[in-house]
Amino acid sequence: MRLAAATLKGRWTSFLGAFVALALGTTMIGTMALVLTATFGTPHPGPQRFRDAGTVVAPAGFAGRPMKAPAVLPPELVGQLAGAVADRSFPVRFDGDATGHPWSSAAYADYHLRAGRPPQAADEAVLTGADAQLIGRKVELGVGRYRVVGVTEGRWFERAAFFTDAEAQRLSPGINALVSDMTPDQLRATVGERAVVLAGQDRTGLDPDDTGGAQALANAQAMAGSTTGLAVCVAVFVVVATFAFATEQRRRELALLRLVGAAPRQVRRLVLGEAALIGTAAALLGCALAPLAVGPLRGWMLRHEVAPSWFTVPVHPLPLLVAFVLGVVAALAGSAATLLRVSVIRPAEALRESAVERRGRVPVRLLLGGALLVGAVVAGAAVARSEPYLAASVRKYQAVPVLYVGAFALLAPVLLPPLVRLLTWPMRRSTKAGPMLVRENVLTERRRTAATVGPIVIAVGLVGTLLTVQQSADAAVLARQRQEVRATDVVLAPPGATGLADRLAAVPGVRVTPVTSLNVKIGTPTGEQLDSLRVQAVPAAAFGRTFTPPVRDGSVAALPDDFLVIDEHAAESDGIAVGDRLVALLPTGARVPVVVAAVVARGLGGDDAYLSASVTGAVAPTLLYLDGLSESQLPAVERALAGTGARLTTRQAVLAAAHAKAAEQADNAAVVVLGIALAYSLISVAGTLAMAVAGRHREFSLLGLAGAVRRQIVAVVAVEAAIAVLAGTLLAAAATALTAVTQHAALTALLADPSIAVAWPELLATAALCAAVTLTTAAGCTVRATRPRAAADTRVQ
Repeated sequence: MRLAAATLKGRWTSFLGAFVALALGTTMIGTMALVLTATFGTPHPGPQRFRDAGTVVAPAGFAGRPMKAPAVLPPELVGQLAGAVADRSFPVRFDGDATGHPWSSAAYADYHLRAGRPPQAADEAVLTGADAQLIGRKVELGVGRYRVVGVTEGRWFERAAFFTDAEAQRLSPGINALVSDMTPDQLRATVGERAVVLAGQDRTGLDPDDTGGAQALANAQAMAGSTTGLAVCVAVFVVVATFAFATEQRRRELALLRLVGAAPRQVRRLVLGEAALIGTAAALLGCALAPLAVGPLRGWMLRHEVAPSWFTVPVHPLPLLVAFVLGVVAALAGSAATLLRVSVIRPAEALRESAVERRGRVPVRLLLGGALLVGAVVAGAAVARSEPYLAASVRKYQAVPVLYVGAFALLAPVLLPPLVRLLTWPMRRSTKAGPMLVRENVLTERRRTAATVGPIVIAVGLVGTLLTVQQSADAAVLARQRQEVRATDVVLAPPGATGLADRLAAVPGVRVTPVTSLNVKIGTPTGEQLDSLRVQAVPAAAFGRTFTPPVRDGSVAALPDDFLVIDEHAAESDGIAVGDRLVALLPTGARVPVVVAAVVARGLGGDDAYLSASVTGAVAPTLLYLDGLSESQLPAVERALAGTGARLTTRQAVLAAAHAKAAEQADNAAVVVLGIALAYSLISVAGTLAMAVAGRHREFSLLGLAGAVRRQIVAVVAVEAAIAVLAGTLLAAAATALTAVTQHAALTALLADPSIAVAWPELLATAALCAAVTLTTAAGCTVRATRPRAAADTRVQ
């Protein structure tokens, strides 16, 4: 270890690139590990909607679970609790979906007026999170026009509008919850099984998000999990390659040690000792930097709504310890990859080995790269055969592209010789010294070229493969949605709109299919809850005409009045089969018996379930599909919609809007997942090039003595770097193409003719960025290395 420390002290510049790569890799792993740990351990924010309420009475669902609006309490129970304060929650609209409440319940969520006054007249309202400049103006809230008389601070869990108690009762006659000063035991004795009594933390069951922002937290958890796994893979690949190259650059030094009598065991201990020292120092630095990087990352997640506003990332020692261990292990693995070859050669062969790089293969990299390639093919085949729906989600299918990219990065030294010969074939016929020198340098110093190509393959390959998977998955989901609905025109209904279907059906030649999206809980007749599904309530006649889902079991040809159609996922996870009789608990609190009439293909964008519209009562539709609408009928349709707040659009526009929203969420995650990996890879490319150029001072001096001017030497190195970028891009393109083929094989089991959207523009843009960084670094380092003083220092040595 003393010799290793002395070697590092004397040749620290040779290890600078490896140190930087490892420190940044540990920082990346530590940062994402801290964020991932925080998604599992962030404290629950507690009740929100009724956080300042004492005891709350709510409608009862399956197994005594509370139900939120629009479920209402029995009127006779409300009469027994005359002293309780009633809360009503009903849909309104301003700046998107919002919730209406009576002003008397605002204090229970700690709402305070920032400006203005409480509502006093029937046409007055108070808005949350709104601009005070709206005070005095009339706004459309979806249930009428109201004058804004006050604004309160916003809340993360809802956007709300408050009305007078009388106006709220007119808009929503049913009472959704009661707040009482009675003790929980007194209330339970009064309400019995007719309602649920909530106190303490149980009051979160009535929050708009009753798990305290679980969906946003789940999104953050998925993003952090994907990024952490990707960060580990990228860091390990790059660090191993960088350390292996740093060891290869010292072949002459190690050969001299063998010549003067150093035993193979001593050489191995020296190299591993250096790796351990560098790894420990760099990993400690990375662990120190990781908490500093958490703040900007958390701020970005909050701004882009990837995480809930109360999300915090405390510093825990365990994630940092894991990052430290991975960093040290990666450093040791990178050095160990070349130990056998540099330590078992005979002393007489050592000098020859140090002067000319052997043509043999690298067994460790060949075995590991081959294993990853086989693993990618096997994983893709397994998904295509048993779970093809995974290919429609980039998060669930991520392992396949990462394996392909890792395989090509590890196999770069094996694949480079034939690839470089092809790329430099025009130089073979050149009679000039420059092209010939470039070709021979790239071919002879294969490991040096591979050390530069590896991070480029990772950077370009991850962007190309992951975005290809994402875009192809989005296209598959969109194709399935187009396949299942034949209507071309859609009417989007405002909250609470009634009578729209009848008004549109009166237009001659227009066929109307009302659709109501509901969150329905399904259970057994004995009261056991099985699942919670997002269903579409539709008429039975709509199947085969408007809705054409792929049926896996049962039939949708002659559906009963109480039908329920579920997808394969719900059938398998809940143990439900065609013919089973269940109970559907509607959002209104009504329990209706249903029979499972059919099982359809698994939904790609969520639950693919349908419920008979005849059992949902008078629930207003959320949209209406129109068939047979022509331009001549448009005026009549527009007259029917006049004054209702509904608007006519196309099915294509609805799908495009939903696709754009999903794409925005996916892009936010991709910025973190790919942005971190790309930045790290580019820094590693620059560090590796700096190491490579630092070891070529003697070569540059010899070129100078042979008559080459500074400009020519810089040009040679720049062309070598350009060839490395081109080779890395081609390998990344090969990984992207294989990923696309593998995903297409899986999607074929879901769709008749799935389209594959290869992300060529993003791949080429990343390659251009890599080229800019690589060429700039190569040229800048070469200019610095060929300065007269540097050349003189080299000759003296």
